[in-house]
Amino acid sequence: MSNAGSHVFTYGTLTIPRVMEVVTGHTFIAEPALLQGYARYALRGETYPGLVCEATAACDGVLWRRVDDDSLRRLDAFEGDWYLRQPVIVLVDGVSVAAETYVLVEAQQHRVSHRRWLRDRFERRFLQDFLAKYANEP
Repeated sequence: MSNAGSHVFTYGTLTIPRVMEVVTGHTFIAEPALLQGYARYALRGETYPGLVCEATAACDGVLWRRVDDDSLRRLDAFEGDWYLRQPVIVLVDGVSVAAETYVLVEAQQHRVSHRRWLRDRFERRFLQDFLAKYANEP
């Protein structure tokens, strides 16, 4: 899939088009999507969420279509050591689509607060500072 690009499911800060553009340097086609078997939680002491495997849960998010390899490398660097990119199947309008997403590594799961992470709260309180921080990174 590397020639056509990979589909990437995001569930937190990267669901915001401006954040995705600042991190990757590109814009991509985006669609609402649902990932079953995973839950999104706020992380203690952080403004962004983590995704953990939870059999009975489902997480809404955004599927970014045909993300190029350079942008994937940028996303990997942005996510850092706390997250592992792995293949998943998401639902887009009831259709299963192969994608990749970033799951919180087991060594960092102690940071999960089991509180909901709210995008609108993040946008109101933290987005401008977040964008300013990441806009200055390579």
